[in-house]
Amino acid sequence: MTRVRQIIRYMKELESGYDRTSAALPAETVFLKPDQPLLSGRMRPFAVDPTDDGDYSDLASVPWLWKPTEEPTPSRWYPARTKGHSRGTITNPKTRKAISYASTYEMNLAYMLCATKHVSLVEDQPEAIIVSRDDGDRKHTVDYRATMAVSGYKVVVAVRPSWLLDKDDLRHTVERINGGSLKGFADEAIIMTEREITNDRGWNSKSILRALKGSVGDDNARLADYAAKFQGMVAIRALIDVFDCAAAAWNAVWCLVHDEILLPARPDLKLIDAPYVRFNHNAL
Repeated sequence: MTRVRQIIRYMKELESGYDRTSAALPAETVFLKPDQPLLSGRMRPFAVDPTDDGDYSDLASVPWLWKPTEEPTPSRWYPARTKGHSRGTITNPKTRKAISYASTYEMNLAYMLCATKHVSLVEDQPEAIIVSRDDGDRKHTVDYRATMAVSGYKVVVAVRPSWLLDKDDLRHTVERINGGSLKGFADEAIIMTEREITNDRGWNSKSILRALKGSVGDDNARLADYAAKFQGMVAIRALIDVFDCAAAAWNAVWCLVHDEILLPARPDLKLIDAPYVRFNHNAL
């Protein structure tokens, strides 16, 4: 954060009646105590073959196996890093699977898709689609395929800055994909640009995923019960004051934002820049 934005945030806090300079400095280090250990993988029960005739009655319990974080499975790996691009992977803490990205826009979109409860599966660089063109059939690889949690509806997303859409006629390619190349692959193809994929939305989504890794059920329930007393928009500062540990309170805020129990006033901005939420009474 730049110094100018720090000053602006400090002035906004003063206008709302909060002066961070008057807050007492912590005397000791406080650690969050999540319900689940912060592990990169997860433990799975050992799958017993139903056709196995072995006698396992003497076992105290079924053995458990450690399943590490799944490697990303793109159909093609991202190209070598260049001077003007970013490359890497993120880990979806809900599925314990790594997802690759080849640009900052793709990285932010990966965070956004993983941080919503409406998407159950995010696939990076799925297999190529055959696209019929006037000059013959060509293969096209979309950036992500997202599967909706409830309906199972599948959407493939092509990520591109708006000023590069005409470079390789991406609009026409996506129209062709929707016209006849999606059978058995997805239900819809869309294009997302910097207008939808912003750094602020990516930052919020990254914060949600970080909080989910350290989620504490009791803290989430306590904050939800307290927030239910409010109607309309309320400052987050007014909600987290009921906690002795501000870090635990903020972690609960992010978890409730993921569950859509708390709805940000300005989801297009970083939550710390517009720290107001509304309790979703329809979510209960």
